[in-house]
Amino acid sequence: MCGLSLTGLTGSQSTTASTEQITTETRLLNSVAVEASQVLAAGCMSWILPAETPWFCWKPAPQQAGNDALEDWLQSCTTIALEALSSSNFYTNAHLALQRWCVVGTANLWQEQGQSQPLAFRTWDSGSFCIAENAEGTVDMLFREIEYSGKQASEMFARLPPEITNTLAKEPNRKHRFLRAIFPRPADQRTSGGPNSMAFCSKVIHMESRMLVADGGFEEFPSTAIRFLKWSESSPYGASPAMRALAEIRGVNYLEMLMSTLAEVTVNPRIIMPQGLQGVPDLRAGGITYGGLSRDSYPTEWATGGSFDIGLKLIERKEHSINEAFNRSLFELFQQRQGELNIPHVRALEAEKLCRFSPAYTSLTTEFINPLLERTFMILWRSGKFPKPPQEALFRDPLGRLSLAYPRVAQTSRMALAMQALKETAFASMLEMFSPVAQVSPVFDNVDFDRAFRDLARGKGVPADYLVDQDTVKALRAAREQAQQAQQKMEMAREAMKNPKIIEGAMSAAQQQQGAQAA
Repeated sequence: MCGLSLTGLTGSQSTTASTEQITTETRLLNSVAVEASQVLAAGCMSWILPAETPWFCWKPAPQQAGNDALEDWLQSCTTIALEALSSSNFYTNAHLALQRWCVVGTANLWQEQGQSQPLAFRTWDSGSFCIAENAEGTVDMLFREIEYSGKQASEMFARLPPEITNTLAKEPNRKHRFLRAIFPRPADQRTSGGPNSMAFCSKVIHMESRMLVADGGFEEFPSTAIRFLKWSESSPYGASPAMRALAEIRGVNYLEMLMSTLAEVTVNPRIIMPQGLQGVPDLRAGGITYGGLSRDSYPTEWATGGSFDIGLKLIERKEHSINEAFNRSLFELFQQRQGELNIPHVRALEAEKLCRFSPAYTSLTTEFINPLLERTFMILWRSGKFPKPPQEALFRDPLGRLSLAYPRVAQTSRMALAMQALKETAFASMLEMFSPVAQVSPVFDNVDFDRAFRDLARGKGVPADYLVDQDTVKALRAAREQAQQAQQKMEMAREAMKNPKIIEGAMSAAQQQQGAQAA
């Protein structure tokens, strides 16, 4: 059986994530797993993090909903953040991290304030870092071994050990190993200002001398650990589609090797030589080989039998299993569909595949997108990139300090809308099912159509300023009702003018009133 390294699917140079020792037989003969992982990573970028269209927006927290000034300010902040992400190296590194995510199961995206751009990102190689969780299962500790040259270390750190300073002039490019540790700072160790007041410690140690060369901190956890699905409750690392399909990947690789051998033997068959035959057979086109005295003593082909059809069916079955493990069919659903568009069938098929991908999408949202956007928001806020917030965006914490309320993240990507479409399909199906019943019984009185309309409209990505607030809706409906009542009164007056008895009665009443006034 051919061994395979998971890092061979990602192109990473790290060997620590290998499933076994690489041998002379370790070579990739079938590329379906590579293609499936690339489709999954590119599909997530296109469906969840598209660079060409807005894929998120910030909304007021639930307790602040309905404030127009806050809505407008957050919309401006969203536009600025999208521009900052586009001008940085975010999308390149996010794609690389997603490739690691779907193959190795755990990826890491480092985020910090840039020097030339507001934001800067880096994706770390798989196997070059260790992570740990807190009691709630959130990754809040990270350790990474890094190599810096003496020149790089002198530019980054104010304190250096003698092992670097003594060799810096003669060997500036000599590599030195450092250990970076990031972990929560205990509350009783926080000071009133400076790095020691920040929520997370950041320490860098020169491993050879064990000297602390940097001691700082971060307001938010700077590294986003992305896990496909948890490997187990006791492990902080993720389990990827490649891990689940590793047996099939190895199997299809082995079958490709056998099929290549069969093809080679068919084109260039094995030859069995009769005992005592002088010379070698001439296998060239038109070559002449002198055989023995009888047919049995001729050189003949040997052990060339084999079935391509069986091998191809086995490979096709295993490739299908690999593609399904990577959810490839979800991202290629419309490209693979042929014939006339069958809307109910396509919706049902898409809903089924979305349900299978939903756990991974939820994990990607909670562990990657939300922490990423929270740190993005705070970096841009602290660096003064956002306009001045309205008073409604601020609140006082228990210590009386004025703080900024972090907004709610609303995803507007294609994947978020597709997930939203599941609710739309269920709502439309419910309306269709009970429409005949509504003719004999007011069953739709149980439905809050206003809430459903606003929820589905937001899910479709309708801008918030396109929807008026509920107070305005009530005022519009009250004005419409008054106008309808006035219109009904006018219609009743017109009908009354057409009735002679009503006219005579009105004229008689008027004459009596005039006579009474004259008397």
